[in-house]
Amino acid sequence: MPRMQLKLDSIPSAMCGIGKMDARSKCILLAAILTAVLPLEIHHLMAAVLGAAGYMFMQWLEPTVKRQPEGAPPRRPYTEKPSSRLASSAARGNSWEERRSRGFTAAEDQKWSALRAVPAAPAVKPDVKRPSVMPVKAPKFAASNWQEEVNELLETLKPNAASREQVEQIARAVKRSLGPVLPGAAVDAFSLARPMAGTAFGVAVPEVEVVVTLEGKGAEGADGKLQKSLIRTCTDRLVSQDSFKFRRSAFRGAEPKVTLITPPEQGNMPFNLAVNALMPARCSELFKACEMDPVAIELILLVRRWAKDRGISHAAKGHLSPYSWMLLAIYYLQVGTHQLPAMSFVVSKRDRPEPSPEKNNVSAGELLQGFMKFYASFDWAKENISVRQGQRAAPTRPLMLLHEDGKTQPGPCIEDPFETSNNLGSCMHWLSMSRLQEEFARGVQLSGASLAELLEPWTPPDHADAD
Repeated sequence: MPRMQLKLDSIPSAMCGIGKMDARSKCILLAAILTAVLPLEIHHLMAAVLGAAGYMFMQWLEPTVKRQPEGAPPRRPYTEKPSSRLASSAARGNSWEERRSRGFTAAEDQKWSALRAVPAAPAVKPDVKRPSVMPVKAPKFAASNWQEEVNELLETLKPNAASREQVEQIARAVKRSLGPVLPGAAVDAFSLARPMAGTAFGVAVPEVEVVVTLEGKGAEGADGKLQKSLIRTCTDRLVSQDSFKFRRSAFRGAEPKVTLITPPEQGNMPFNLAVNALMPARCSELFKACEMDPVAIELILLVRRWAKDRGISHAAKGHLSPYSWMLLAIYYLQVGTHQLPAMSFVVSKRDRPEPSPEKNNVSAGELLQGFMKFYASFDWAKENISVRQGQRAAPTRPLMLLHEDGKTQPGPCIEDPFETSNNLGSCMHWLSMSRLQEEFARGVQLSGASLAELLEPWTPPDHADAD
């Protein structure tokens, strides 16, 4: 809103204007002033005069701005001189004249411009060691050799009746708590191994997956906003009403979820909570399909445990998920040892093929060694991991990971058998890929010697080492 400003030098001009008025106009102005002033008391008039004087004084204190006189040409905005702009561009090496003076050809200039147009890789901060109240420790085994240590570990990993009952208790507790707010919701819990097997990173990567299924809800909206909102609603209910503890959320992945811990009366068991998630059920279906070969089940449990203990199974940090690690183990059993058939029958809901009549005498310990050697020399740029096909094939859409310095390296192409267009390896970055290759090289050196040393929990380097 424009503001009227009264200046002291405008008073004489106003008086001159009054003097030029005719007698009739002067009488009307005088009558108007008397009509406004006569009903007022003396103190009202004094207050009005003082107020006017104070207003004029405040206007006099304000700095004046020199306005552009009428009729003057408009001001031109400041622009950098062409010579200085060319000089600054040449200093950056961005001008064609500068590159041509250096001997660049047209083809080299086009390639240089294309490289400059490549987006920078997102900044990836390596983990550093932090003090912990409960530091993780390496597992201890009573056995004395490799295979006996593997058998001893498998006894603690394989689910039993008690562990299955624990998982069902979690599902019933969640359903009982969410019933008043989501009366039509179905709650299912999935777990491939014992939930409380004493693994490192057990809270970061829980073994139990709880899925709340709502018909017609959860996936609508841009970026799954309704699905995330429902997860927050379930979390608030469980934490506020039933003494569940919230640990962390992971909303950036393909299927958002939160990590919770059950109340003490249920064993303080960590679990993931998701709404309308498909991956836990798919993982359970593939795991059951591999039961045709008991040794295959044992290898899957060992691989998932090793990846979790070594810190390369935490998807929120850019690593492969436990579901992806199961696919890697199945693919090795299909291509490397030919113990499992193609898993297309799981996707198409066909009957499971009959297992091979030939007995395979390879132990789980030997399969774990072969798994490490297989992927330590694996060519990620030329081979696609597809358990649906169960045979070697080149990736249709190779994945390239971009370094912060502009260099690239091939990333893993892991096909989701239930959604073939989904590459489960796209969550990785150059740092997690380097860690993956380092762990496979380490696994080749240690497998077959000491399982305790192979499963020694990974700890980030100190700050000094990280720098």
